[in-house]
This record gives sequence, structure tokens and C-alpha cells, in this order.
Amino acid sequence: MKKFLLTTLILFFPIGEVNANIFDNLRNQGPKKTDIYTYIDNTTKFLNTRWDNDKDLKDVLRPPQILPIAADSKVYGGCGDYSIGSEVGGSAYCPRTHTIFLVPEQLQYFANEFGPSAVAFVVAHEYAHAVQLAFGILGTLKDPALELQADCIAGAFIKEGSSEIGITRQDTLDMANLAYAIGDPTHGTGAQRKYALSAGMGIIDYGCSNKEMEDLGNNKIDTSIVSAQRSIDSNLDLNLTPYPKSIVGSFKKN
Repeated sequence: MKKFLLTTLILFFPIGEVNANIFDNLRNQGPKKTDIYTYIDNTTKFLNTRWDNDKDLKDVLRPPQILPIAADSKVYGGCGDYSIGSEVGGSAYCPRTHTIFLVPEQLQYFANEFGPSAVAFVVAHEYAHAVQLAFGILGTLKDPALELQADCIAGAFIKEGSSEIGITRQDTLDMANLAYAIGDPTHGTGAQRKYALSAGMGIIDYGCSNKEMEDLGNNKIDTSIVSAQRSIDSNLDLNLTPYPKSIVGSFKKN
């Protein structure tokens, strides 16, 4: 029986393809998918490197797994429901399985406008939720502070960006502002998210601690410095990092 199963697997999945990168396979589904899957692949490698370079984080938990899924897909078990499933309309992190679900169709819309930076923002935000799990923050910090902290930690992941794969601070901040300009009581306003992201990047003298994010979410912090819709029009100097932060150091006080 074991030989039969092995033979069947070889027939359906040739040896040369068993270890193929999942994004390489998906990328070949059509020309429209090429850019978005390349962005996802490059961004994941970029963020994993950031994760591994932070010893305080690497010693606690491995990076999450990334699964691209079709829009309106259902996830059974884990963070889904065993009987009727759970629709995953957008990108999300599942703490039970330490998995990030990405919806390429959703990301394509933002990527068309902001390129790789759009994907970097979305994926880094979900990575930040994995960091919150690792340090016992999930389940204790409430919205919108929880989501603002994820933005802040995402900024610590992205830092100055990556010229090699086309991630820039300006595009990342503008993506955050556009995606959430309407305002969402569970995530914070566009200005608050942009402020949190800038703080994580080390541009603003502010941290990602629970208390700081609660104050930000409760409108106790003046966010006018990032109120301009386009980062290029704001008072921020995106070329400087006067307040550098490590990923864990951004929210964990010594």
C-alpha cells in the first residue's frame, strides 16, 4: 500500500516539482498574476529575514506560514468552523495555526497603485499579529489599540524599506492612508494608522507599547504631522530614522 501511494504521488507530483516554491506554481497561472505573486514571494523573504535578524523574536517563535487563497474561500478547522467554514474575504492572521491568509485579488488592487509597498504593508501588518501572539498581547490588548500596534510593529519590520524589491516608505505610508482613510473603529483612523506606522519606522519619537497605542487610539495624541493625504506633502522627513527600533524593542520596554 505504501509503495502504491508513493508511486501515485510521483505520477501526480514529479520529483522535480515536489519542492517547488508555492508562489512559483501560482505565478505560472497567467500573466495577470505574475507581479502580485512575485511581490508576495519577495515580501515574505524580506520579512522572514527581518524576523530572523531580531534575536529576541527568533528565540521565541518561528515566522508564520503564508497561504495565498482565492477570494471568498472557506477555511475549515483552525480559525474556521468545522461545519460551515469561515469566509476569508481579506488577508488575515490565524493564531491557532500560526498562518497568514493572503488574498491576491485584494492585494492586486492596491499593488496596481502602490507596487510592492502595498503588499509589504498588508503582509507586515499580519506578521505583527504573529509577534503579538508570541509575546502574549493577543487577547489582552483591545481594538483599536491592538490593530494600531500591529501597524506600528509593521513599521519596525519595514524600517527604511528595500530598494532591492521596490519597497519605499512613502508608498507604504500612502498605502496605509488610502486603505483606511474612511476610518474603522476597530483599526483606527487613517491618520492614526499612518502615525503608528511612522513611529514603528523610527521617523516619529513614539513607541509601539500597549499604553502608547491605547493613547493613540483614544485620540490623546496629536497626529497632525501625518494628516496630509500624501506623505510627500507632510512634515515628515522620510529619509531620516532619528528613532530607530528593533521589532521587539518597538513595544517591549526594558
